[in-house]
Amino acid sequence: MPWREIRTPKPGRKWPHMKDTAASAATEATLFPPARTALRDLYRAARHLPSSDPYTPARLGRIADQAEYLLDSWPVSQWPMSLHSGQSLPARAVLLGWVAAARRDISHAGTAAGTSWPYPQWHRITTTLLAALVPFA
Repeated sequence: MPWREIRTPKPGRKWPHMKDTAASAATEATLFPPARTALRDLYRAARHLPSSDPYTPARLGRIADQAEYLLDSWPVSQWPMSLHSGQSLPARAVLLGWVAAARRDISHAGTAAGTSWPYPQWHRITTTLLAALVPFA
């Protein structure tokens, strides 16, 4: 197999197809407040909680509390009409309603130590909470 020469751009230059990630990160930071990043992190944390973990009910309760706080504290004037790839963002009241529904189900199911939820209940609560957080993923 013959050796190939690996071509790289000259120092200080880029290939035409390469994106300037630093510039895109800077514009992203100016478009969205830090709450967007925090909501994305909450989504990632909730997405990976197993149904069989004894601490899942308490963790989902804390995630729901934090999500409600972040959505409620997001300045109305800075609420974006859409996020990445032109996907329209639901109204803040809709997202807060989903979080409130998840919190209500969590408090009804209980989060005391040793509480285990049946799988259908865990699935319903987690899906409702993730529905409110997925636009920020």
